[in-house]
Amino acid sequence: MSERLIITIALLLAPMIAAAESEKPLGWEDVSAIFVERCVMCHSAVAGASKGLRLDNYAAALAGGETGAVLVSGDVAGSELIRRLRGQSTPRMPFLSRPLPEDQIALIERWIEAGLPEMGGER
Repeated sequence: MSERLIITIALLLAPMIAAAESEKPLGWEDVSAIFVERCVMCHSAVAGASKGLRLDNYAAALAGGETGAVLVSGDVAGSELIRRLRGQSTPRMPFLSRPLPEDQIALIERWIEAGLPEMGGER
């Protein structure tokens, strides 16, 4: 196969590979990486779980905080976590920090839409 043909095939397949990646079933491991990076410094057992909300493990995240669940399976608009991340409810989260990038919020939204699965699809 010529180098030019290989490059052409790679360029044609790249959008399909990217689309397949974005449609992979998500699990806790996908969103917890974001929570570890940006949320658990306040929302974990070690940090004292601000407002009773812990995002350091799956069961605790589903349980919610002092005011109840912040994640509603299949319901992005009904999930307080998303409203806080988008600044639709106050205080916006992460508190006193830069907002999460859109792609990270979108990933969390996809996980909620998928039903908050603990385990993602095959990797």
